[in-house]
Amino acid sequence: MASALEYYSNSFGADNFYGLRLMISWFSVAVLIWLFSLSYLVWKADSKSTENRFMAVLLIVEGIKSGFMVADAFPYDSDWEWLWDYLWVFKIEVFFYAHTASLLLYLSLPIYYRIEKLNFMFNPRLQQHAWYLAPLTAFVIWMSVRDMSGFYMANSAWLICSEAGAEPTLQIWWGSIQPFMTEAVAQIGTCTQYYEVHLVDDSTAGGLWAIALASPLITLGALFFIRSSMKTEKAAGREGKSRYLTSRSLYIGFLGKVSGTMLYFITLMLIIPLLNGGSMATFADSTLWRYGEDATSLDRIKYLIWTLALLMTPLAMAFEALMFVHAALNDSVFGIDQNLRKTFRAASFTGIGALLFITATELMEQVLGQGLLGGVAIGVLFLGLRGPVLSVIDSMSGRLIPSSYSAEETAYLSAYDTAMEDRIITTEERRLLKTLAKTYDLTDERVQELEDEYDSMLEVLEEE
Repeated sequence: MASALEYYSNSFGADNFYGLRLMISWFSVAVLIWLFSLSYLVWKADSKSTENRFMAVLLIVEGIKSGFMVADAFPYDSDWEWLWDYLWVFKIEVFFYAHTASLLLYLSLPIYYRIEKLNFMFNPRLQQHAWYLAPLTAFVIWMSVRDMSGFYMANSAWLICSEAGAEPTLQIWWGSIQPFMTEAVAQIGTCTQYYEVHLVDDSTAGGLWAIALASPLITLGALFFIRSSMKTEKAAGREGKSRYLTSRSLYIGFLGKVSGTMLYFITLMLIIPLLNGGSMATFADSTLWRYGEDATSLDRIKYLIWTLALLMTPLAMAFEALMFVHAALNDSVFGIDQNLRKTFRAASFTGIGALLFITATELMEQVLGQGLLGGVAIGVLFLGLRGPVLSVIDSMSGRLIPSSYSAEETAYLSAYDTAMEDRIITTEERRLLKTLAKTYDLTDERVQELEDEYDSMLEVLEEE
């Protein structure tokens, strides 16, 4: 069996653009963990709020959608087929279920946020149930269609080049050998190096493509919902009221998500076909672009574009989710941005540490036969560098997540936090706080809001 170390070292060769695809896969893992962490944060902020529940479920679904490349972070060849029997379920079935669920969740937006022309949908009774009925309905729909023609890939095989100078062979994974597979073998000719690639018959998956294509279109409709609500509320002079989608950040988040996903499909259905003689690319085509005997510079360019396109979806999902949570919750949950930073900090530090531990363990196992020793050594070193690493992570989170408060409000909250260390505001402390508020030109109403939000979050933290 090929070791994980051999697989990863081969993935960083020049023919694989120095690990570009693998790095995209690892980035997808990070986005998946990040979105799941955000979902937990939103739920914990107010688990009794139907709005929070709705957004927490939506973040989980978006996380799964962003994780299409997560499975590719694992060794991807025939020796690891036993593992891929499970990973393929996530890569295809769970992924397309998430797409189906997201369609219903986006259509549920008017239930939780008042849209002028869809005001009849804004119903407290519906809000109590839509957050879980949407994903449950999507599950029933997916289980009903998953075995129908057009909703599964019927044939799959590994194309294996055992060494340079050998003839490529096919090894069935499921289904049967198809003509396009034998044509790919013939076009590759003699193997130039060792490699394995997965060939799958996606010509029978029209229904899956329909689901994937419908997702950005439904999101585009949600974008129009937000834009319409923003205009209506601004015209009525009620901008910023709860239960209205009025935040510019929210609009920008959806716009970024729609732009990213649309760019992905434009790349696959317009740009690559223009470079490919008018034909859409297939998995077999991408294999020939990489390893074909007659591969040209244009083929390498097409494969690079094909690979870079895979990055667009996790980037778009991460951007949309971050802006969605920030915009929707920063007016109702105190310090949501600070809590997002803490979650990002913990998830990033833990994820990097785990990745380094696994890598060091595998490396030492191959070199010295003492894998655990390498994992412990790198773990101790990583913990020793905890301070500098956390500083870098905090710097990243500061750029990714904008602040919910102005500089003046943040300064006032910092002073209030210091005064509240003993949970008592003395007369002298109150006098100083009032002076500070006057200096920062904060109204009494805004000061009361800031302090109330702080006190509410303090109660939540003390309960935990």
